[in-house]
This record gives sequence, structure tokens and C-alpha cells, in this order.
Amino acid sequence: SSDTKKLLTFIIIMLIAIATIVGCVYVLTELGQGKKSSDSSSVTSEISAAQVNKEVIEEIGYEDISELDSGDISGHIDVPEDSVTQTSIYIADSSSSAVELACFKLKDPDDNKAILEAISKHIASKLKGYSQSPKESELIRNYVTDTCNGYVFMVISESPEAAAKAFRDAVNNKN
Repeated sequence: SSDTKKLLTFIIIMLIAIATIVGCVYVLTELGQGKKSSDSSSVTSEISAAQVNKEVIEEIGYEDISELDSGDISGHIDVPEDSVTQTSIYIADSSSSAVELACFKLKDPDDNKAILEAISKHIASKLKGYSQSPKESELIRNYVTDTCNGYVFMVISESPEAAAKAFRDAVNNKN
């Protein structure tokens, strides 16, 4: 029975080792699943078009600018509803200022053609409205658009490149 005790001890040690290995594999698998789900939730937690604009406004320090109500957007710009899921537009409180920010979340992140055409038409119309103001006309002519991670941004301001950079930062920090 010394051999039987040795065999029994060996079997018990092997069972403990197998149970330990199975337990470790289970724990590592669960930790891996937890990490994957938290990673995917951070990717799917997208920023809204309105939040992008708010972050740009805060970063650049725009003042005397207000968001258009959703009911007023269609009277301001002809948004192609079939290609955009969210729209946020801020315009200057004073009609003598052409300052404007717009952010659009695309249905298809790779298809920005329709909204860029709508922006171009809007700019042409806005330019006519400010034809008597050389300073504002110059701002409008120097407008900037940018596309990033399924969002299109348009800005008319004295520092459109800085606003476009703030737009990219806002979108990239959230995705």
C-alpha cells in the first residue's frame, strides 16, 4: 500500500493541478470578456452633434451665439435628411454677424457628399445676405468644413481653422 498511497496522492495532486488550470483559464477568459465589453462600450459611446458644437464653443470661447431650435434648422439650411441623423447649428445672436457653427452626424460615415453640397448652397445664399458687409462676406468666403469619424463640421468665424481643430479634438476624444 505504499504504492497505492503514492498513486492516490499523485491522482489528487493531478486533479488539484487540473482544477487550478481550469480555474485560471476561466478567470482569464472572464477578465478578457470584461475588458472587451468595456472597450466596445467606449467605442459605441458617441458624442452628439450638439455636444461637439458645445465643446468647440467652449474651447474657442465664442460668445453671443445661440443654437437654432430643431424646427428652425430647415429654414436656415436644407439638410439632406436621408444622409444625416443629427444636426446642431449655432448662429450669432446679432444679425450683423455671420458667425456660424454647424455639426452634422452622418448616417453613413463615408458619405458626406450630400451634406457638403447643402453647405455649399447655404454658403452661397448666406453670402448674398451679407453682400453689403465686406467684413462678414470675407468671413463667409473663408468658411471651413471638416469631416471626422462620421461627423461633418462647418464654421464661419474669424478663426475657422482653430474651430476645426477643436472639432477634431472633440470627436476624437469621444471615439
